[in-house]
Amino acid sequence: MALIFSITSVISYGLILLLIGAGVRIFVSRRRFKRRGYGGAQLFTSYWSAVMISTIEGVLMIISALSIVGGILLILVEIFNQH
Repeated sequence: MALIFSITSVISYGLILLLIGAGVRIFVSRRRFKRRGYGGAQLFTSYWSAVMISTIEGVLMIISALSIVGGILLILVEIFNQH
């Protein structure tokens, strides 16, 4: 029995969530990479910028992880729901 995929709205929403989550994760990781100095430590202009940027990036990474997991779950639910 062959598994035939038909792109439904649930699968497309899952793919959109996956792409958004991966995009946010790549964006934050690239910013962190560009902020690194010779020793590998992240360089900030002040203490408060370090606190604010780290907090915002941490929240974005949590949101991206939830987005990726949600996208995977939507796709899996739709695949198992088709049978």
